[in-house]
Amino acid sequence: MKKLILFSATLLMIVQTKAQFVNSIGITAGVSAGNQKFYFAEPLSISRKKYIVGFNASVFGEFFSHDYARWVTEIQYDQKGSIDRQPDGNDYPNHLSYLSWNNYLKLRYEMYSIIPYIMVGPKLEYKLSQGTSSPAVTTSFLPLHISGAFGGGVEFVSFTNFKFLVEAFYNPDMMPAYVSPNLHIKNKNIQLRVGVKYEFGGQKETCNTPTYVE
Repeated sequence: MKKLILFSATLLMIVQTKAQFVNSIGITAGVSAGNQKFYFAEPLSISRKKYIVGFNASVFGEFFSHDYARWVTEIQYDQKGSIDRQPDGNDYPNHLSYLSWNNYLKLRYEMYSIIPYIMVGPKLEYKLSQGTSSPAVTTSFLPLHISGAFGGGVEFVSFTNFKFLVEAFYNPDMMPAYVSPNLHIKNKNIQLRVGVKYEFGGQKETCNTPTYVE
């Protein structure tokens, strides 16, 4: 938590100095559909669990003003987990919440009224809470693990500094989030979210915006 506070303070200091490489800052919120795979060692098998619905929210900064490529760094709260349905017909919910530091390469293409883009990059995830009732889960999930994310979105061009956007992401674990002698678990998450960003003065969409000459 101290590291998060330090990172947030540093980001605010950078924004306040209006450094040229800071293009915009923004927030997002949305829903998450979480799923898990259980990898059993004895006997060797994989069990795919059912989806569970959660919530996500983030604050982000977008850096550099290249027409086609940018870097996005983000602090995100995300709920994950699954529903473990046992042969007896009972459902056992597994609830997890994470705070993650995400870094994306953003490739974009400006059109007249919209800017479609794709984003890809790693996420360092810190476990905030765990509420697991699955009989197979007998210890704690790892406090830190790494996942990946790729997705895309659409930003709506406006004549103000505020820009609205919608995004969708696929977020699978790149390493197990749970490790025990007989069981490894990986999370999988699908995120849908909407957001708004504030673009600092002087940063304008230019690469495909028509120019009218009288």
